[in-house]
Parts: sequence; structure tokens; C-alpha cells
Amino acid sequence: LLSPGGRQFIHGLGVTAGDSILAGYQRVLAATGVTGYPYVTAHMQGKPGEAPTPTGKRVDEQKLRDLQAYVNSLQAPKGVVTSSALVAQGRALFISQKCTDCHNTNQGIAVQSKLVPMNVIWPGYAPKVLAQRKAPLSPIQNAPGTFDDKMIVVDASPGGGIRGNALPLLLDLARKPVFLHDDSVHSLDELLDPKRGKTSPHPFYVVTSAQRGELVAYLKSLDTNSK
Repeated sequence: LLSPGGRQFIHGLGVTAGDSILAGYQRVLAATGVTGYPYVTAHMQGKPGEAPTPTGKRVDEQKLRDLQAYVNSLQAPKGVVTSSALVAQGRALFISQKCTDCHNTNQGIAVQSKLVPMNVIWPGYAPKVLAQRKAPLSPIQNAPGTFDDKMIVVDASPGGGIRGNALPLLLDLARKPVFLHDDSVHSLDELLDPKRGKTSPHPFYVVTSAQRGELVAYLKSLDTNSK
């Protein structure tokens, strides 16, 4: 991002805030002792800001495919099953509560490619516009809290998409210490508890503690062999 093409890319997205974004990025690199970058050798290709070449460079296509094949070959951790009965009850809840409108029961297949609009995944989303940008870019905007921080500047609008969240695979949840895109929830039980409120991010709840326990047991059991 600190190359000429990278700077052009950031200024295209960040408009008047581009210099501030780059300065902040440099401070982070310096504070964390990162030196000797960039670490990837790539050829000049395309124009900065275009989807295939955001910084005006692109690495070898075959190397990209090889890396993708390697990542796809990695095995997900096994799910944790403490009670088969609870898991079965939780799976039934997962389906009856319409979690499957977005999520799969089978974690061995790809998730839906759709983005969930911000005002759906977060009913309380009320961003303040910080700067306008030329179409198709959406405005730079920020809402209170941290749930939207990753997309204040960068969202799917350059490709004609909406501002929203992609769907995750539900894997390794038994070991996961935090949840949601901003790590703001600290357990699956808390995630599913209606005490978080109707306007909180991901406000899809299970009312009783017993049912939450069943659904949590199911979620922790998921792996790529789950059907």
C-alpha cells in the first residue's frame, strides 16, 4: 500500500482522508517492527484501483491457484461433541429458528456468496457520512461502536456490491473466544441471548437458557463432516 500504485489505490478509496490513512498505516508498521516490505514479487499489470490489480500489480496466476489449492486442502479442526442428544436438539433448533436462511448445516460446502446488508445484520446501524465519493463507490461512513469499522472506507461498492457482511463457515467454534466481525461478543451463549437487544449486531436469539445450551452444543460440534 505504500508503493506508488498502493498510494493511488488508497487515495482513490479514501479521497481526502487518503494521506491520513497512509500515515496511520506507516505508524502501525513502524510500531510493530515491520520492515523489508513488500514481501511479494509482482509484475506491473493493469491500473491501480481495478479489481484484479488494486495496486497496479498482480502476482503470477499459477502461484495464486497453487496457493488456493493448498489452502483448500487444509483440514478444519474437529467439532466438539459432549452430548449427542443436545447436538441433535440444537440442530433441530438451528433449522426451526431459520438460521439456515443464511448458514449451512453442512460445513463441507461453500457458503452463500451474498452479502447481508448492514441494516439487516445490525438493525441499529445509523452511520454518519464523512465524505462523498464518485459512483459506484458508496460514501465513506461510520456508525457508533466498532461493528462497521472494517468497512468505513472499504466495502463491496467498487464492484457494484452493497455495504454488508459476508457469511462465514461455522468451524472451530468450540475454541473460539470471541464472536462477530468486531470480536465484541465473548461467548456463544452471549451471542444468542436476547439481553443483547433487538438493535444489536446479529440480533438472532434463543429465548430460554436450556435451548441456548442445545444450540451452543450443536454449533460447537460443527466440522466439515457435519451434514
